[in-house]
Amino acid sequence: MTSRHSLLIVDPDPSFLADVTPTLGVEGFAVRGASDLLTARRLVDERMPDAVVVEQRLADGLGIDFVRELRARTDAPVIVMTAMFPDTRAVVEAVREGALDVLEKPVFAERLAGVLLPAVEEARTRGDAPRESAPPSDLSRPPIIGDAGAIAAVREQITRVAATPSTTVLIQGESGTGKELVARAVHFDGRRAKRPFMAINCAALNENILEAELFGYEKGSFTGANTNGKQGLLEAADGGSVFLDEIGEMSPGLQAKVLRFLQDSTFKRVGGVKDIRVDVRIIAATNRELWDDVRRGTFRKDLFFRLNVMPIRVPALRERRGDVKALAEHFLRRFAVDLRKSVTGFSLDALRMLESHDWPGNVRELRNTCEYAVIVCDGGLVEPRHLALPETRDALSMTASETAPNVAAPSGAALALRDRSIKSVEEDLIRLVLNETKFNITRASRELGINRSTLYAKMKAYGLETAEPLEAAQTA
Repeated sequence: MTSRHSLLIVDPDPSFLADVTPTLGVEGFAVRGASDLLTARRLVDERMPDAVVVEQRLADGLGIDFVRELRARTDAPVIVMTAMFPDTRAVVEAVREGALDVLEKPVFAERLAGVLLPAVEEARTRGDAPRESAPPSDLSRPPIIGDAGAIAAVREQITRVAATPSTTVLIQGESGTGKELVARAVHFDGRRAKRPFMAINCAALNENILEAELFGYEKGSFTGANTNGKQGLLEAADGGSVFLDEIGEMSPGLQAKVLRFLQDSTFKRVGGVKDIRVDVRIIAATNRELWDDVRRGTFRKDLFFRLNVMPIRVPALRERRGDVKALAEHFLRRFAVDLRKSVTGFSLDALRMLESHDWPGNVRELRNTCEYAVIVCDGGLVEPRHLALPETRDALSMTASETAPNVAAPSGAALALRDRSIKSVEEDLIRLVLNETKFNITRASRELGINRSTLYAKMKAYGLETAEPLEAAQTA
């Protein structure tokens, strides 16, 4: 696959670079790595990257200092990573210095790609030479998988609204159903496809930062503001679409400003006095029942009606069980390629288990389940024991016996694993290996037979970020 964007990752941990490079390559990034600022500066001098990801704490300096240096030379988006939870002051300082975002580790390749892709397109749009965005591809407009009646109705709505380039769209659905996928289809299937698609999560930023990201700001509008000011997403997306994800989380004050923009297509930058007019389609999404918020007075009624011109409801996965097989096979093929595993399909029992599960996390949960299955699968077919689902209790004995040689479990620990869910067994095993390896993530991931990104995710899910004594022996 031809790489469309160059990316520099500055991180002292070489395994992080090894973990994220394959997936970022699939997403169109050619990745270069540096373990310190000295090497990073040399690589930047050789060739300016389209985007940069930098660890905050490095042996020869701080990532935020590198952000400051880069801002004097380029508009390339920069993400700062930190192993410690960033406080509000640190985030504001990084953003003021020009960072696109501050992410707490563990940081996964999919998250990086999701943040960087629209930002790189925005930066190119601001370039001196006018240019059109790349034509739609599977990277910008992934396919909508499935033929069930519920998803077929969504496809029909997408076709209709894509033909009306100015109609505002409100996408509603549970978390993990694929609302951004629908938003991308609305944009890339219509006449705006060759113009920018910009996305922002309204729940991820506080009111002031979100306002600056949407509308931009003038120089000197606040302490630490970029000396040249900054263009916002609405300005950068002129002619295209802006996707406001989780708009139900937007503050009342910002709701009023978005409403004004929807009414007359004009806005003012933060600290500015001049009206700026742009041609942008607004696509909003929420996992909340916005009308209930309207009744409670937490969401403006007039904004709701402005957004709800073309409502699209994305069905939960349990409402389209007939698509589970097709989705699971799609994810399996993708992860088999990404992880270089020779996994070719699911056994009949595994498929039956997937199709009978309720999927409270929807397509996102199915995707994660398939990734886990490909990682732990030791043959050509995914079996029930490879699925991290509550329904896999019957595979407990086999799972415990397979992992025991790598775990060196203490006497009596195996008894604690009986008659418990796979997730509980998995938590105990991960805790045991982490304690045995003194929380050496590289060694622990090797012992468990999973990659570092997966181990970080499971540690976070089970609350194992800090060393805790193994409880299994005491339980036994």
